Amino acid sequence: MNKTVQLLVTGVVAASVLAGCGGDDPYCAAVKEQKTALDSFGTKKTDKGLKAEAEAVRLIATEAPDTSKKNWSTVGAALDDVLAALKSGDTTLQAMADPETIRAMPQDDVDRIRKAYSVFNETSVQRAALVEDVASTCDITLK
Repeated sequence: MNKTVQLLVTGVVAASVLAGCGGDDPYCAAVKEQKTALDSFGTKKTDKGLKAEAEAVRLIATEAPDTSKKNWSTVGAALDDVLAALKSGDTTLQAMADPETIRAMPQDDVDRIRKAYSVFNETSVQRAALVEDVASTCDITLK
């Protein structure tokens, strides 16, 4: 009887440890699946790269535990706002690197895009917290 209880307890502890390290946890699986996009965050200065990063954050947010869901959603909303501002200004992320393009744009569009970028930049605290959360919850190191 004691051996049966010991095996049961060992099984429960092992399952808990595996779940804490990722195991079959949907959140950790989503992070692992989107790791390439997350690791390239901000390095691919193209519309395609920005869209991939935004999609990765949105997908992870749907699986995130309550403790980190708000941070994922905040970062995702900020990325979506940048994409929407670029679209509204009928421009691309690549074009925003060209001072001539910016000078030729209507000032309202430039202001909208700059404001969206500013709001995204203000999510640095949330982004840092998410990197820590992923490391401690999923044992995944993001670049």
